[in-house]
Amino acid sequence: MASKRFGKFAANVARARCPAPRRPWYIAKAVRWPCIARSFWPGLSISKDHRMAPLSGIRVVDLTRFISGPYLTMFLGDLGADVIKIEHPLDGDATRRWGSGPFPSDNPYYLSVNRNKRSIGLDLKHADGMQTLEALIAKSDVLVINAIAGALEQLGLSETRLRAINPQCVICEITGYGDRGPDRRRGAFDFTIQAESGMMALNGDPDGSPMKVGAPIMDVLTGLTACIAVQSALYERQSTGRAPKVSTSMMETALACMPNIVSDYLVAGIFPHRYGNAHPNLVPYEVYETSDRWLALGLGNEPQWKRLCTLIERPDLRDDERFSINTARIAHREALNQQLKPVFAAQPLAWWLQSLARNAIPCAAVNTVADALDSEQIRAMGMVQDVEHPLYRSIKMVRSPISIDGNPLPIRRPPPCLGQHTDDILSGVLGLAPERIAALRASGAVSGTAPSAV
Repeated sequence: MASKRFGKFAANVARARCPAPRRPWYIAKAVRWPCIARSFWPGLSISKDHRMAPLSGIRVVDLTRFISGPYLTMFLGDLGADVIKIEHPLDGDATRRWGSGPFPSDNPYYLSVNRNKRSIGLDLKHADGMQTLEALIAKSDVLVINAIAGALEQLGLSETRLRAINPQCVICEITGYGDRGPDRRRGAFDFTIQAESGMMALNGDPDGSPMKVGAPIMDVLTGLTACIAVQSALYERQSTGRAPKVSTSMMETALACMPNIVSDYLVAGIFPHRYGNAHPNLVPYEVYETSDRWLALGLGNEPQWKRLCTLIERPDLRDDERFSINTARIAHREALNQQLKPVFAAQPLAWWLQSLARNAIPCAAVNTVADALDSEQIRAMGMVQDVEHPLYRSIKMVRSPISIDGNPLPIRRPPPCLGQHTDDILSGVLGLAPERIAALRASGAVSGTAPSAV
């Protein structure tokens, strides 16, 4: 008992020595009185939506590009953080030019992962550009980069240097393979990580070639993993006064997002195989062709299997020892499918969806992305929104999937044009005078202009 009391006493002493950092007074006032705040601090841009966001008052310096890092910082922006996207003055984020689309400067790929951010054009090879970056870090709560391990050190921003600039700034690094091991200096893309992690070997037809997941799933999941890490670090800073450095990698995330597959191999020695749309541990659990469209059927327990046999009037399948329990059905997967395929092909999809739903059997239509976006459910949730854009007038975007107290997190800002907020950031965040901003522009250290609508 005495040791427990001493432990609590020691913890209280530690908190007293390292009190949790409080939100700056001007942020607190701005949250309460945004109209007054804008006249003094135009860079804050506090809105009603911003006031309700959990991370309002948190500033993020965003050195990320491509997908995984921007996906992380987009979610931080959704949650209310002021995300300052650092971009090369001429080229910007490479995804601005990925693919094709209706807009000359920013392709849909870029637009998809960069909402709720501000952009500043900074040349980090220029001395004044680096000085400006360090000044922003000094006034920020989080620094994020996704690159090869050691990229910050190559910029002259070792952890020691960063702690000297701002000891209260959380540092987050996303790499391809982590910060140790023989591959730590290798670059990575979603496609190569899917291949190397074993994920690609799991996808595709059993007799076909390996197949990647259609969406950039490893980029997205790595970004979400890093988002959890950053918020945990901010909580630790609030609790202890210490701002930790957090990191994750695409390879670590890839293995972590295949829990059942990895566990089957490590614990039971089951070598993973490709099953196409089927499930390695559940049968029936795959897609079946109806008379007009494809049906996804997923049974998770024996009562559901028995109800299916009753629905299709095949009690013989329920009583057959090859199919009576899930472990037996796994061993006789193909034999069962030969019995089920003609049954499902006899009726249209709508009939199956209604009949299966009445019997509480999990099922779904195999939709296209267009079908999903135009569905009644997605419209009811307001997932697709029209967002005003300074250059392209209006664009359609999918909002954040997070709601707080029943309110979806808003799209407060459209994806920024390259360097769109350079002057706002230099004046509003760093307090630079117009003459100094003009000098930085003249030197080539910064760039960016207000966009004109097309």
